[in-house]
Amino acid sequence: MEGKAAGWQTLRRLTATEKRLDPQLLDGLLERARRQQDVVEEWRARQATAVFQKR
Repeated sequence: MEGKAAGWQTLRRLTATEKRLDPQLLDGLLERARRQQDVVEEWRARQATAVFQKR
């Protein structure tokens, strides 16, 4: 997901000179990738807590 977000960021920066790219679409894709990162991080943190509480 980090790679996907980085790709969207790169394309978003190019919207200033590349008129074929839709900045609003890329903003949405970037936001979605960031939300996905947040969800996965929450899952990782919960799992880590669960594993270490069992010991």
